[in-house]
Amino acid sequence: MLWALRLWLYGAILILGWALISYALTRNRDYLHRAGRLIRWSGLLAGAITVFWLIARFLR
Repeated sequence: MLWALRLWLYGAILILGWALISYALTRNRDYLHRAGRLIRWSGLLAGAITVFWLIARFLR
């Protein structure tokens, strides 16, 4: 399960890097808002999956 969270972290770093580069080139804050929403929602999804995985692991 740790590999999935690490993969999510790498993806979040890439998305944030893309947004920062796009913002630096265009000065359009919409890129930063989109990246923030995407990272927030994917983080919530990763957190929910982790909680259910931990519950299933403790019930075994």
